[in-house]
Amino acid sequence: MSERVSLVIVPVDGSPTATAATRHAAMLARLLDARLQLLHVMPLNPAELSDVPANRQVESDHDRARRLQSASDAFARAREAIDPPMSPAPEEVTLEDDTFVRHPARTIVGHVRGQRDSLLVIGARHLSDMGKFVEGSVSNEVVHRANFPVTVVHAESAPEDVQRIGRVLLPVDGSRHSDQAAVLAGDLARSAGAGVELLFCHPPGLAAKGDATPDDEAEQVFQRARKALGEVSAGVVEQVLSGTDYAGAIVAQASRYEDYPMIIMGRRGLGTWREKLLGSVSHRVIDQAPCPVTVVV
Repeated sequence: MSERVSLVIVPVDGSPTATAATRHAAMLARLLDARLQLLHVMPLNPAELSDVPANRQVESDHDRARRLQSASDAFARAREAIDPPMSPAPEEVTLEDDTFVRHPARTIVGHVRGQRDSLLVIGARHLSDMGKFVEGSVSNEVVHRANFPVTVVHAESAPEDVQRIGRVLLPVDGSRHSDQAAVLAGDLARSAGAGVELLFCHPPGLAAKGDATPDDEAEQVFQRARKALGEVSAGVVEQVLSGTDYAGAIVAQASRYEDYPMIIMGRRGLGTWREKLLGSVSHRVIDQAPCPVTVVV
């Protein structure tokens, strides 16, 4: 069993993205010899926000039975996506409060924070930047708020016939977040029998700090990453990517491969509004990558 991840949690709602996330979560749980938990959040429909009297008793509402049936259906679809079935069977948890959950992302994060050594796997739809700004994105908010590893899966990046990781792409920069991502990458690579590709992005024409050359800086970062990564029997290769668009360079590298890669990377936090206005490398990689992306804080 991984000493760092003992529980994989995946929110389910019966959607194609949640189904894809469930398949990927089951695979990760098997690789890490971890337990799997299926999580369903009973949200408050936006149309109901102006129709919740202070004395409303949810337990007696006619819509409670419908919502509970939706939860049951979501769990059933998630179980069907797990092939072969897992033993022990995944735990099924429904989150709600007296008026149903108004903020699913915050509720999910709060639940996962209460579980030790957890990895969250969440499905995501492709939304434009404006769509995320106007509509909001549960996965985007979860990644921003999380203090635990989060894997984001788009439906097309986890097809039904894929139950393996061909290689792990690990962007590195010498930070603490990068080191933590390397630890998880090493665990998964060893379990999956996959190789690891270290990616260091360096702006063209920019001198390294002090007397070090860009090559010296890259070598220092790679050495630190290898130490955190540990021994990987399938091999570790190093790639220096040059350019000012770090996210684009990482996505382009992932797009070169058809052996089902997975990106694992650290996240350096930005404030909520800076993130909305400027974006961050990890969020842009999540949006554009052709494969699942795990962000480690």
